[in-house]
Parts: sequence; C-alpha cells; structure tokens
Amino acid sequence: MTTPRVRTVACLSGVSLERNVPSEEIHEYLKERDNLVWVDVQDPGPAELAMLQEEFGFHPLALDDIAKGHERPKVDEYKGHLFAVMYGVLDGAVTEAVRTVEIDLFIGRNFVVSVHRERFPALDDALTRWMRGGAMLKEGVGFLVYTLVDAVIDTYAPVLDAIENDVEETELALFSPTRTDGVQALVKLKRTLIRLRRVLYPLRETFQIFLRPDHAYFAPGTRVYFQDVYQHILRILDGMDVERDLVSAALDANLTLVSHQLNQTMRTLTVLTIAVGTLSAVFGAWGMNVGGLPAADTEWGFVVIVLGTVLLTGGLLVVARRRGWM
Repeated sequence: MTTPRVRTVACLSGVSLERNVPSEEIHEYLKERDNLVWVDVQDPGPAELAMLQEEFGFHPLALDDIAKGHERPKVDEYKGHLFAVMYGVLDGAVTEAVRTVEIDLFIGRNFVVSVHRERFPALDDALTRWMRGGAMLKEGVGFLVYTLVDAVIDTYAPVLDAIENDVEETELALFSPTRTDGVQALVKLKRTLIRLRRVLYPLRETFQIFLRPDHAYFAPGTRVYFQDVYQHILRILDGMDVERDLVSAALDANLTLVSHQLNQTMRTLTVLTIAVGTLSAVFGAWGMNVGGLPAADTEWGFVVIVLGTVLLTGGLLVVARRRGWM
C-alpha cells in the first residue's frame, strides 16, 4: 500500500518562496490575494481528500472523480475553481513499456492543487522551473499552470521519437531475409499510438478554456504561454497521426510482400509438380510389364528413355528459372 505524500510551496507576493507549508496553515496564505500556493498530493487517501475539502472547498463531484480515477481528459468549471484532468507519460523512451499517469489539477485565483497516483518526475521539473521563474512569478497562477501543463505535455515527445525510430527499424527488418516478428512489433506500436492519442486528443478542445482572453484567473501576459502549449499539443497529435499512417503503410507493405512471396511459392510448386508429373508419367508407363512400348525391347532403350526424360525435365526447369517462375 502506497503512502500519501503532500508537498506545499507558497509564493509570497511574487517575491519569496516558502517550502513545506503545513496543511493546516494553507488557508492563512490564501487570505492574501498576492500569495500563490501550490499543493502537490501523491497517492491521496481519505484524509488527504478531506483536507482538500476543508482547506479549499472543492466541489464534491471533482473530489469524487479523484477518488475513482481513470477520468477522461477534460476541464470543468466550478464556482471558485477549475478542475482539469490530463495524462502524462512515464517511461516514454521505451515503447514496449509506455505507461500513462492521470494528473488532476484544481486551479483557483491564487492556488493550484495537483493530484496523482504515483510519482511523476515531470512535476518535479515543473516545480524547479516555476521556482526559477524570476519576474514571471508576479504573473500569478497563470504562469504556474503553464509550467505544470507544459511539463506534462513535454513527456509525450520522447515516446513519439522512440516510436519513429522503431517504425523505421521495423520497416527495414520486414524486407530482410531474416525477418521475424516485425508485424507483431508494428501492431504493438500502433496500439501505443492509439492509446496515447486517446488521452491527449480531448485536450485539443478543452484547452480552449485556458485560451480565453477574459479569463478571471489568468493574467493577460500568460495567454501567449498557453497558446504555445496548445500549439505543442497540435504538433504532437499531428506527429501521432503521421506515425500511425506510417505503421499502417508498413503493415500494408508487409501484406503485399507476403502475398507476392505466396504467389512466387505457388509458381515454384506448380513447376515442380509438372516436372514430377512428367517423370512419374514416363517411368510409370515404361515400368509396366506390357509389350509394344517404344524402345522397350532394345538394348539401349532404358538409357535413352531415362536420359530423354531427364533432359525434358531439366529443360522445363531451366525455362521456368529464366522466366522467374522459380
């Protein structure tokens, strides 16, 4: 059983930062409009959910979504806060073991609460970036939300690059004489792309809430940053579509190659069947204990029949070979 972990960082008037703020003192920091509080909750239990309800007054439906998990990516607007659900990628450089983790964000006038079920290193990077924001800290909650969302979206880039490399290598392996499980690898890559696209594509529409110019929580100066994240989402989705098309094209090419090889095999078997049939017909007829067969009673008849049959069969094989039937 995992142990809940709560981290709290407060930015005082866009100037100083305080780490490890006690949970019971959060409301004191929130009273000052110029303060900004970030609470990160990992593996929340009933006590942590009760603390969020008490300190922030989050909507029960949003807290219920957190308790159940596996929510569809979305951005819901409640009185006093936004509730955003998105997914980041873990182990993005290894396409065989790509895992996603749900990140839930509560966004208010001067606070952000992030909730997730396991450790997500991208949030640590986001914390470092935010604390080094300098003058951007005065932009308030907008800059913090941008830092978090951008860190989450950036986790898709390594897995997309890894999939591109795997597709190229698998395509080359499909046409090698020693190809083995290329089709299986392509199917796995296609499933990975579909799974990632399913958790990222909804943000293409719901992210428009962050881009509204008259948003009550975000300063006008942060809109350009959200626009950059939105363009990043579109680029990743376009890249996923391209990679999915490449995988589908590789699978179609493999099917065509298999069909061509099957046709070639059938032609070869047809030629061999004719050759064996010729040998069987000739030797079967001359092997009968009947009279009247050509050269059956001569001294060199057997040799002539054997050589003639072998030459006929060999000539057939040579013609078939030259015409590409074998």
